[in-house]
Amino acid sequence: MAIQTVLQRNSTVAGYTGAVTHSALASTTPGATAGTELTGGGYARIALTWAAPANSASSASATHTVGSGSTVAGGMLYDALTAGNYRDGVGLTSQAFSSAGTYTVTYTYTQT
Repeated sequence: MAIQTVLQRNSTVAGYTGAVTHSALASTTPGATAGTELTGGGYARIALTWAAPANSASSASATHTVGSGSTVAGGMLYDALTAGNYRDGVGLTSQAFSSAGTYTVTYTYTQT
């Protein structure tokens, strides 16, 4: 059964965005299980600030510091700054860093 009302879809979006509070980057593509999270070079998970649900969707962006020699292949969503639970993930266009830099990922959740 599809959700018929925008009000209920927005409520479902709010539940999702309330549960996934931190962005992480992976060197392998995440799926049903987490990818391999980056480490070193100033890398850390980033707290997300999601936009208020509107029209059945919400977005949040995070800019991560990435160390030299790292490769970004996926974005992951967690419910904590450290440890916590892997909640969701997405494959990204792979980018290798020959020197330290930053990588920005924008997450969008849409409920249909």
